Amino acid sequence: MEKDFITVKTFAFPADVTIVQTFMEMRGIDVYMKNLTSNRLAYTLGDIEMQVKRADFEKAKEALIDGGFAKPEDF
Repeated sequence: MEKDFITVKTFAFPADVTIVQTFMEMRGIDVYMKNLTSNRLAYTLGDIEMQVKRADFEKAKEALIDGGFAKPEDF
């Protein structure tokens, strides 16, 4: 599965994930949150990766920028 997905954003805090994930899904972009479950259970910080299908990378990148969740130089 990881071969078909690419990381588009990394989160430091689990609380930041939900709003961005919902935003992306509202834009029609399927996301996979790598390491989210283990981080929620352990309340650790960092390394939560938002991954999208390789074919959706450009669309996801533009959505993150349009939504104010990223800057062009982040990519």
